[in-house]
Amino acid sequence: MTSSSVSTRIAFVGAGNIATPYAESVARHSELALVGVFDIDASKRAEFAQVQSIHDYQSLDDLVADGPDIVVNLTSAPFHYATTRDLIERGVTVFSEKPLALHSDQAQELVEFADARGVRLACAPSLWLGEAELRAAAAVRAGTIGTVRLINAEVNQGRIETWHPVPFSFYQVGPVVDAGVYPLTYLTAIFGPIRTVSASSALVLAHRTTQADEPFTLTTPDVWQFVAEFASGPMLRLSCTFYVDSATQPRTIDFHGDLGSLRLDDWIQPGSGIQHAEYGQSFSPYAEPDASLSIDWSIGVLDLARALKENRPHRTSAQHAAHVVEVLNAVTRSADEGIRVDVRSTFPSLIDVELQPAVV
Repeated sequence: MTSSSVSTRIAFVGAGNIATPYAESVARHSELALVGVFDIDASKRAEFAQVQSIHDYQSLDDLVADGPDIVVNLTSAPFHYATTRDLIERGVTVFSEKPLALHSDQAQELVEFADARGVRLACAPSLWLGEAELRAAAAVRAGTIGTVRLINAEVNQGRIETWHPVPFSFYQVGPVVDAGVYPLTYLTAIFGPIRTVSASSALVLAHRTTQADEPFTLTTPDVWQFVAEFASGPMLRLSCTFYVDSATQPRTIDFHGDLGSLRLDDWIQPGSGIQHAEYGQSFSPYAEPDASLSIDWSIGVLDLARALKENRPHRTSAQHAAHVVEVLNAVTRSADEGIRVDVRSTFPSLIDVELQPAVV
C-alpha cells in the first residue's frame, strides 16, 4: 500500500447526537478511518466507542498521544472555541463543527493561532461541497443567468422539539447560528465576503412541549429575517426560523440574474434538483433530483484529508468560517439594536480549488 492510499486516521472529540451521522459518513470513505473518540461523559463515550468499534480515549492527552491525522471537534457550540484552541495548542490538525466560535474575535484568534502553530484548521458546514450545490454554483459563475443581483434563501427547520428529544441547545444558539450558517457559508463561497447586514427577529412561539410532554419556554427569538449585501454586488434576503417546517416552506435558494433565475430546490441535499427560468418565464428542470445521493457530513473532513496528502489548500477554510461568524454576530447586533451593521473581515475563496464534488 502506497503512502497516498493509506487511510487518514480520524478521531472525534464529542460523542453527542451529531457524532453518529459523522461516523456513518466517515465509514463511506475508504480514505478515512475513524480510530477513536473522547468525551467528558464517560458512559456516552464508552457506548459510542463500542458501537463504532473504536478506541475509547480516557483523556484528551490519550487522544493526542495516539497521533490521529485529523481531530474532529463535535462538542456543543459553546465549547467549540476552547476545545479547538486546546487542540491547536497541542499541534493537532482540527476540523470543527460549525460555528468555529460564537464570537468573531474568538474565531479570528483561532485562525491566527493555527497559523502561528503551523497547523491546519478547517470548519463546517461543508455540505456546500455536495454535487447539486457545486453544480448550481458552477452554473451561476458561468453566467447561465447573467449577472446575479438578488438571492432569496429559505431556512425553515421547524419546531425542534417535534423530532429531537433534547431541543434546548438548538434554541440556545438560535436558528441563524444553527441552520442559517449553511446557506451563508455556501453563498459566501460563491460570491465572497458580505459587507453589510440588516436584521429583524421575533419570538413567535414561546411556549412549547418536549417529546416527553414536558413544557418549556423559549427566551430567544425563533424567527429571523435579514438582508445582507455582498462586496461583489448581490443582495441576499434570508428567512430563518424554528417555527415553519421545510415540508411546508422548502429550503430553497433562488438566484436572480439579468438573464433569468436559478433555483436550488434544497440547499442541504447533494441530490437536490435545480431549476432554471429565462427572465419572465416559469421554472423548468435544469438538473433532476438524485435520490441516491445522501447527506455526507464528513465531506469537509474528506476534502481536508485529501488536501493534506496533495499539499493544497483545503476548501473549508478557517478564514471563511471566521467571516461567517462575524456575519452571524452582525445579524444579532442588527436585530438587537435596530441598526445596519458593517462586516469588515474577508477571506480568500477556495471554491475553485476543484469545482467538483469532493466525492468522486
